[in-house]
Amino acid sequence: MGHRIITIGRQFGSGGHEIGAEVARRLGIECYDKQLITMAAKRGALNHERLGAFDERQESPWLYEGTYEGNHRVQRGQPISEVLFRLQSDVIRSIARREDAVIIGRCADFVLREALDTELLTVFIVAPFENRVQRKMRLEDIGQKRAESLVRKMDRQRGKYYKAHSGLEWGDPQKFDLYFDSGIHSPEKIIDGIVKAASQNKN
Repeated sequence: MGHRIITIGRQFGSGGHEIGAEVARRLGIECYDKQLITMAAKRGALNHERLGAFDERQESPWLYEGTYEGNHRVQRGQPISEVLFRLQSDVIRSIARREDAVIIGRCADFVLREALDTELLTVFIVAPFENRVQRKMRLEDIGQKRAESLVRKMDRQRGKYYKAHSGLEWGDPQKFDLYFDSGIHSPEKIIDGIVKAASQNKN
């Protein structure tokens, strides 16, 4: 029996990271999010900060920064966003082979789609635009216009990134096992739903 992996895609400001972290805590497994950048950098012998600037971002095919450093796992001249995606994908597949885990974003649902030895549960979390703006204003202590701009920018970047690597529309409800609106359902209810579904799958 393969390892249980819960992937969580999320609109920016919907609370996906916090929900994923609590799901992992309740199930007694690891939650991987930003640390995937560090793990990818280590795998490719690249600078963590340089890679981090391109996390879940798709560079323009006409204006991009090429990579000319790193080890044998890095193809010279490729856009940094492509290099990061490939390294993170390798890391995600490695995680799935060795342990149960929650993985946030990074096209993990697509990367693991053909991992036959993995018990995959795919989740996507949305929320109304206004809710997400208010949440970012509160958490990051920024004004409304700044928060609105940030939410639009991050959603746009994540959508382009997912489309570029999967060929699919980001956040399509039909492509996920579970789909939640955190503007309607409380985080507690969403967490309970994911934990219940994951536990049933494991059994």
